[in-house]
Amino acid sequence: MDKNALREQFSKDWRKHYELEFLKKKGFQRKQCVSCKNFFWTLDPDRRKCADAKCMGYEFIGKTTTKLDYIECWQEIEKYFKKTGHTSIKRFPTIARWRDDLYFTNASIIDFQPYVVNGETEPPANPLIVPQACIRFGDISNVGVTGAHYSSFIMLGQHAFNSKKTGTFYWKNEAIEHDYNYVKKIIGANEKDLCFHEEVWQGGGSFGPSIEYHVNGIELGNCVFMQFKESENGKTEELPIKAIDMGAGLERLAWFTNGSPTSYEITFSYILPKLKKDLGISIDKELFEKFSKMAGSLDIEEVKDLRHQKHEIAKKLNIREEDLFHQLEKLQALYAILDHTKTILYAFSDGMLPSNSGGGYNLRMILRRAFAFNKEFDFNLDFYKIIQSHANYLNEFDDTLQNGLDTIGELISEEKNKHENSVENARKKLITVIDKAKREHSEIGEKELVRLYESDGITIETVKEIATKHGLRINFPENFYAIIAKANEKTKEKKKLLELEGIKPTRTLYYEMPNESKFTAKVVKVIGDNVILDQTLFYPEGGGQVFDQGAIDGIEVINVQKQSNIIIHEVKDAKKFKPGKKIEGEINWQRRHNLMRHHTATHLLNASCRELLGNHVWQAGALKEEDKAHLDITHFKKLSAEEIKKIEILVNKRIQENLEVEVESLERGKAEQKFGFRIYQGGFVPGKVLRLIKVKGLDVQACGGTHVSTTGEIGAFKILRRENVRDGVERITFSVGISAIEFTQSSEEKLRNVASVLNVQEQKIVESASKFLAEWKEQRTTI
Repeated sequence: MDKNALREQFSKDWRKHYELEFLKKKGFQRKQCVSCKNFFWTLDPDRRKCADAKCMGYEFIGKTTTKLDYIECWQEIEKYFKKTGHTSIKRFPTIARWRDDLYFTNASIIDFQPYVVNGETEPPANPLIVPQACIRFGDISNVGVTGAHYSSFIMLGQHAFNSKKTGTFYWKNEAIEHDYNYVKKIIGANEKDLCFHEEVWQGGGSFGPSIEYHVNGIELGNCVFMQFKESENGKTEELPIKAIDMGAGLERLAWFTNGSPTSYEITFSYILPKLKKDLGISIDKELFEKFSKMAGSLDIEEVKDLRHQKHEIAKKLNIREEDLFHQLEKLQALYAILDHTKTILYAFSDGMLPSNSGGGYNLRMILRRAFAFNKEFDFNLDFYKIIQSHANYLNEFDDTLQNGLDTIGELISEEKNKHENSVENARKKLITVIDKAKREHSEIGEKELVRLYESDGITIETVKEIATKHGLRINFPENFYAIIAKANEKTKEKKKLLELEGIKPTRTLYYEMPNESKFTAKVVKVIGDNVILDQTLFYPEGGGQVFDQGAIDGIEVINVQKQSNIIIHEVKDAKKFKPGKKIEGEINWQRRHNLMRHHTATHLLNASCRELLGNHVWQAGALKEEDKAHLDITHFKKLSAEEIKKIEILVNKRIQENLEVEVESLERGKAEQKFGFRIYQGGFVPGKVLRLIKVKGLDVQACGGTHVSTTGEIGAFKILRRENVRDGVERITFSVGISAIEFTQSSEEKLRNVASVLNVQEQKIVESASKFLAEWKEQRTTI
């Protein structure tokens, strides 16, 4: 449904959606803004404009209220909500591994979608508040400019979930009353300056009215009432779980209490003053304050003609545009660097690395933007020290950010080297493009600038620098980084599904009888070449583990897949089967056992890599086959031969310890609270109840695969090779048990053959080969 049409529809029926008993009781009146024409509620009978920044600017700047710093602001708001019956919970990771459609957590409600919102599982508390760290890339070009935008920020999430079980215990009146109270009592806003704006929200097939609250030009929060969904026939239906989804930016709340020129002064108070002093950045206080009040109108995503807007601001301030923005650009670049490094810290701590693809694409983009600013303004900043400052200041608020400090310096160094090498390699190409534009008296257009970044990693700042040296002026798009930022959503392939309506879930004997090879069952349905049984020992492909092979009534099974908890067996001759027929099935047990060994070894390998390389290591992919397997891990550089050796020894040590491998089923919320989000190593895991594989004292993962009961059953572990599959991801291919022994024997045989050819002892092969090569080179030179 189109958002504008939805807004118009809700506005016509405003009494139903926005006229709250609480607002009426307090004396709020509904008005229409003479500037933007949107509707809002106010206590001021003479008010004609709403409190949006576009309509009145940042009028709160220069006015202080309760003067709370960044962390104090959260602590005081948390106290209020806890006193009023809300439970405060810890943040979820910024990497949304429990979702199969998102890379990053971009709002606090994401923590509870889809499982809590669709009623599949209970919320961790109800009602609750959460200081959720969010990452967004849609406003990159605004970061540092408007004074309010970030690529990572804390969303103070206030949530309540109304279900059949709870009844409607917490809805619009209660939610808005709490928001009114904390804004007035904690943030210190004058209630006559407070405006509640009518809005709508939609996303993920759901929609509903929302009420934003603004004070003197700044939006402090937005309370969404998740109430409706659109059915397949286009009709509006009530959601089974009606949720309160209020999100407020902590950065903006703390900013409002201090009235500083930008929010960055408060968010980065622990480091910004020193950096400004060290870099010699000094701006006239009165001029900066006047500019900052107008900066809200510089939203690059909303203003059609930003250059005109800048010109108008300079005109109002009675200063030349070039002079004004020349003074500001250095400071705005510093703001952006502080924001971008903080985002890298959050993402790295939660297991996402910069790369050329997937979720890492935007992380590399902002890091390279920060590198470019550092070079353009000759800051010579130590990014690692800045990141340390972020983590140390925020430790009281979020101690998880200490997790990656021991290795994030290496990441920054690696990324800087890659960036500098890419710029150096692309410099000649860029000069060719610039020379061509000069000859043809043409401009380098937006498409060419995007191509230069995507193919060669050349930032807009680098283009500007080199073009200036060659006498070419480039009018680059102000929203350049927003243009190249990739969407937060993942691409999902649509699989062709069978019609399975009315069929009960298949009983999973491979969990109930993991060490059996034979079973009996009854045929439920036959669809083409596919046979569906009421129960089965055949493990379907999933979680990186290939499907079981074997036979049903002697007929070969050639594929096993799972769809909606129903297991589908593709067989060579489906005509032999009829619904109701009793069958006997048998899996290839030796193959299954090898798969079990490889799967458990994958868990050991992942835990060992994390122990040896750092907390930034997460599983990025895996495949378990009969004779070998591979694990992809997040790591920012090539694994050395010495590291491979240490990993191999540590895994074999865990095997020799013969650790117990236990299976536990837990409701999703309880599993997350008990073991944390490391359980989602393999990514998205559907269902209300999670099956957890626990290697005693070492590792816990949500996993649907088959496993051995002790690590000793794996036998032996041998790494066959390592390779880089993409930026930031290393692949380790390995083998276990007899396959590992066979690989070792094969390597030893090759060694013997080489020794025989060289006619030397095996232990002297390296020495002899080196001597032979030196003599060969000398003779070739002589010849």
